[in-house]
Amino acid sequence: MSDDKSAGKRAATDTLPNRVKDQFGVRGMISDYMIPVETNILSYILGGVLAIALVLELATGMLLAMRYLPDAGRAYDITKTLLHEGGWSVVLNFHYWNAYLIFALVMIHMMRAFFSGGYRGSKKGLWQVGVGLSGVVFLLSITGETLHWDERGFAVPWHMSEILEAVGLDKVFNYTHADLKVIPKATDLLIPYYVMHVAILPIVLLALIAVHYYLIKVKGISLPFWHKPSGRTSSFGSHVKSWFVYGAAILGVILVISFFSRGAGPAPQLLPTSEFFGSKHGPGTLGITPTFPIGWTHGMNRFVAIAFGMEPDIWGTVIGLALMAGALIAVPYLDRGGPDAPRSWAEALSWRRRGWAFTAIALFWVVMIIGTLTNIITPIG
Repeated sequence: MSDDKSAGKRAATDTLPNRVKDQFGVRGMISDYMIPVETNILSYILGGVLAIALVLELATGMLLAMRYLPDAGRAYDITKTLLHEGGWSVVLNFHYWNAYLIFALVMIHMMRAFFSGGYRGSKKGLWQVGVGLSGVVFLLSITGETLHWDERGFAVPWHMSEILEAVGLDKVFNYTHADLKVIPKATDLLIPYYVMHVAILPIVLLALIAVHYYLIKVKGISLPFWHKPSGRTSSFGSHVKSWFVYGAAILGVILVISFFSRGAGPAPQLLPTSEFFGSKHGPGTLGITPTFPIGWTHGMNRFVAIAFGMEPDIWGTVIGLALMAGALIAVPYLDRGGPDAPRSWAEALSWRRRGWAFTAIALFWVVMIIGTLTNIITPIG
């Protein structure tokens, strides 16, 4: 009888899903990976929803890469055509709107990690990997907006030429405003954004996600201090299931929105068909500004010009980026709360222990808010 039971047990476990788990190490990473039950809450599950959104963004991007060409004379028309082609319009719109969701989830995840003190002690490296992930998502937003190649996308290389001009390198790299208005030369300048968006940045993103997950597994998940620890654990697999439940609801909304038509935006000024063709001014002066989440960059340009008379105003973007990146990197080194995560609201909000860390995170948000509001109030310039 015991032999029959052993054989039955082996047969039950010798299924295709179990063989896959064993062969690819899924069991150790998910099924046998135990986490505190207190982390099965929405604020922690949104990190997994972010992972799903990123995977879908990469998948839709791979599909779009089959139709898109980084040709400065054709890219705009390709985008415009895709937006009027049934299934392709849904794919492109999902890719477009999902990018906004991803940025929002990155910000929510970052603030949750901040308040829960998920960077203290041996987890400083984990926080820095998260900062790197945020930076890669920001760069993906920039390069993605460029590839639309409407006048708004055209603004990205235009501003890059302004940065190079400000440091005297625009002619060295043949990256001048005049170069951007000639289609063959503009194509040479558009291709690097394409390569960054479809190859380099996705590879870096996936590598950082892998490191991020590994560090969380090795160092442990920071417990939410607003829940009393029970000592009970559950399989990470149950956590992943919650990802898909909430992901289906949140991403389902994005999918529904994707069925609604969306305009391609005004044609870039280097095309004869553009209403801005032959303009002597850049997109900002024409009133064409970046969308959120990168709209703050144009707003910071306007802010330093209005508040400090700084010229060229592109220094607003450079200063803003330096302040925001520096603030995020500095957070774990400014927190004086010790190696352990906060265990109560009093500890989490302690100004004596976390005052400088709060100042750093506030600086990050102040720059973004000032830039965003200025971009809305005074868009032209």
